[in-house]
Amino acid sequence: MVRETCPLRQDGVPNAADEECMKLNKLDPDLDIKNPDERGNSRFFTIASSPLEKDYIMITTKITQSPVPDGTGESSFKKRLIELKAQEKVQFFGPMGEFVLNEEKKEDRVFLAGGIGITPFHSMLTYAYQKNLSIPIALIVSFSTAQDIFWHKELQEIATNNPSIKVIYTVSRPEKSNTKWNGETGRISDVLIKSHVPDFLRPLYYIVGPPAMVAGIEDVVKKIGVSSEKIFIENFTGY
Repeated sequence: MVRETCPLRQDGVPNAADEECMKLNKLDPDLDIKNPDERGNSRFFTIASSPLEKDYIMITTKITQSPVPDGTGESSFKKRLIELKAQEKVQFFGPMGEFVLNEEKKEDRVFLAGGIGITPFHSMLTYAYQKNLSIPIALIVSFSTAQDIFWHKELQEIATNNPSIKVIYTVSRPEKSNTKWNGETGRISDVLIKSHVPDFLRPLYYIVGPPAMVAGIEDVVKKIGVSSEKIFIENFTGY
């Protein structure tokens, strides 16, 4: 079931054919949890799928190996989420939010992400590719190790087939990686940004990730001279 913010189909799912509605970037699932923790039964998720993908809505989450057998290292919400089965019904609210790709604005974009913060950019880049948009977009995303990386091949293929899109992955702890990594290393820095965005004062900057990382990257972007009016941020907190 869905608490309505967009037109619904007959089966109670938001009408994915309503492209403008589906450009909104958040969903709020409400899970049936018998003994929820203090944060309750729902969390906000960013939509990872493109507004043009009609048959499903994709969200992402990071599942870590629990330090104890009974799974107490995860929240009650995360444990219930992991237990969900195919075709099981979930009530959610949405979509909503304003952290979106406005294609009417033709300014260059720089997407800066840490780890799971890549989620909204997967949606935006997939949409830009599907629409063959000519807006110049550079994604720079940092992961701790090579084994943490996801969507690398998919987004590189998008960049290969759309000359307006550039995708750069960097690994901040390559010495901890279990697989060989031949790409950029280190955190997102002024040097890394300038090396891939020559006209770095021109674009709009979108920053997503854990709050501490977002604050650090925002500081880097401001120190290279980008004005606050050109910086848009979204913090990802744990659940």
